[in-house]
Amino acid sequence: MNSIPLHHRILAASYYPLKFAKTVGQMARLVSNDSLRVLLYHDIAPQYQASFQAQLKWLRRSWKFVSAEHFTEMVSGERPILGRNLLLTFDDGFASNRIVAEEVLNPLGIRALFFAVSDLVELADRDEARQFIGRNIYLTEDIDSLPPHWQNMRWADLEALLQQGHCIGAHTRTHARLSEIQIEKELEDEIIGSADKLERRLGVPIEHFAYTFGDLASFSEEALLIARRRFRFVYSGLRGDNLGVSPLALRREGVTPSDSLALVGAFVEGAADFHYSRSRARLTSWACNGQVQL
Repeated sequence: MNSIPLHHRILAASYYPLKFAKTVGQMARLVSNDSLRVLLYHDIAPQYQASFQAQLKWLRRSWKFVSAEHFTEMVSGERPILGRNLLLTFDDGFASNRIVAEEVLNPLGIRALFFAVSDLVELADRDEARQFIGRNIYLTEDIDSLPPHWQNMRWADLEALLQQGHCIGAHTRTHARLSEIQIEKELEDEIIGSADKLERRLGVPIEHFAYTFGDLASFSEEALLIARRRFRFVYSGLRGDNLGVSPLALRREGVTPSDSLALVGAFVEGAADFHYSRSRARLTSWACNGQVQL
């Protein structure tokens, strides 16, 4: 039985016609070839590592993977956005992230941005870490239902990633849904406290923040106002290009290693962007301290 959602099958089927139309438009100079997108992954299960590697190799045929440093220069206007550029990010801090960094990313010369949940990084006990992942990230009390390989990165793992040329960002203190927190001090603890802890322990500036769950309903204008006091760059899970976008309202393409190449291609070509237009507009209005007009 095919478990692929219908809308994903439709998006995947749209990839080649969309790619062809864009190519024709670029040749006619009707469509720009410049693009700045961000990929969002989470855990990479051992059985999907080869598929993940294949996705990256396939994307490299027509996209250039950029480091977090080059991405920030582009989105800040310090470096021109030329051609098709991709930043690779990972959320939550699963132990598999370091494994794929060393076994897949480093050999390919790709540098990624890893968003860590600071309280999770501190947990040394395996069972305690899995309980945290289940309760705060996967939202279940049934720890036995979690994949057996799910474990957290520790401080030594983050330090190793930094030494290998990757970048670390903050992903809150406990992976809380920020829209549900009404007390300003608690929001500050989740957002600013997480970055301060990472910065003190790792000894590097923490300038990037990704709010949890990624959809607009999981964030708030109040949370963004706090985040902008601490970070230069704030990332959502809303799909879209980052050409001319506020650094406080950045967009990302959620992808899994089990997605087909056509589906991944459809995402980065913008086939699903329209679905997020209203949410993107509202997030941008928060970043600009204005009111969105719908």
